[in-house]
Amino acid sequence: MPAMPIDEPLGIACVFSDGRRAEFALDGLPNPQLARDLACGLAELVHPHGTVDAAGSVMHYVSSARHMVRTLASRGFTGGADQLSRGVLAGYWMGTSMGREAHTRRMIMGFTAGGGGLAPGVEEFANGRNFNPQPYRKPLPPYPEEEWDRLTTVCRTVVEKTYAAHRQALVTATRGRHPVEGGWTPENFRWLLSRVGPIGTPDLARTLGVTFEVVHRQGAADFHEALQSLFPHLDAAIAYRLLFGIYCGIVPDGIDGLGIGDVDWAGDASILLSYVKGRTAAESLNLPRRAVRLLEQWLAHSALLRSFMPPGDRDRLWLCLARPGNPALAAQKISSAPGRGGPSVTASSVLTADL
Repeated sequence: MPAMPIDEPLGIACVFSDGRRAEFALDGLPNPQLARDLACGLAELVHPHGTVDAAGSVMHYVSSARHMVRTLASRGFTGGADQLSRGVLAGYWMGTSMGREAHTRRMIMGFTAGGGGLAPGVEEFANGRNFNPQPYRKPLPPYPEEEWDRLTTVCRTVVEKTYAAHRQALVTATRGRHPVEGGWTPENFRWLLSRVGPIGTPDLARTLGVTFEVVHRQGAADFHEALQSLFPHLDAAIAYRLLFGIYCGIVPDGIDGLGIGDVDWAGDASILLSYVKGRTAAESLNLPRRAVRLLEQWLAHSALLRSFMPPGDRDRLWLCLARPGNPALAAQKISSAPGRGGPSVTASSVLTADL
């Protein structure tokens, strides 16, 4: 069962990857509607939807949610998340701690990713730069060769595993049927997604003619598996980008901003890549053969997702979905923080677990 909000008493129920269950209360607050909206946003961040996978971590988010609700209520705010304005959020975030700002920003983004609506401009504001940025620390030493070898191996493993699952999903999708006719199976969900593109649980519920809660209870796991296998997600994109940087030597900020138009095919096995290194002038590089092959594979891996995107997003090279079970696109720039002697790894929690 995925993480989901509960109403009596108001809170959130979670089942973590190790099978442990926990419930966290958000009742007794002066603004129950905002508390519930934040609980819905938090549910999108917790396993299996997101990367939060421990009771202690959820407790930190719940504490931040309670603090935000109480603080805004003391200032006269009585609405739900859909009534939050940029000014209200700026006033709260500028006066709170770094951790509470980070937690509540993520919960608001989770709320909209789960189908909730926000006032115009609020989503972009919540996804913007923090008022309380994490302070820079002493630069870490470069990776030794054995760590680079392990990082390269992990990236290759993730790339090969996710691409193999993608190819298999494309094959099984051709054998599926509409879930209303053939049943709620991973094969039929793949059939549906391969024709309508990435959709969220609310859109799936409308397509199937059932409620959001029914889908969460009975079909969420199979649907999320189909979404994860058909379309590349951030974990796969991070592995591809790290491995691409290792193969070709282009710095992370140059890789971040690449678009389809920067890839110039100079034959069947040659690519001239144009990129910008930091704030310097544009540069170009004739890619090594293994970087060419990796880029070809990524283009094949992301082709189905790209086919459903509007022109502005379709031209992004590293096009992927942000979180498992969620149709929202990941930001083009993964991180602005430097890595240790090579491509940025600060956003790669999925890889560090294997290292």
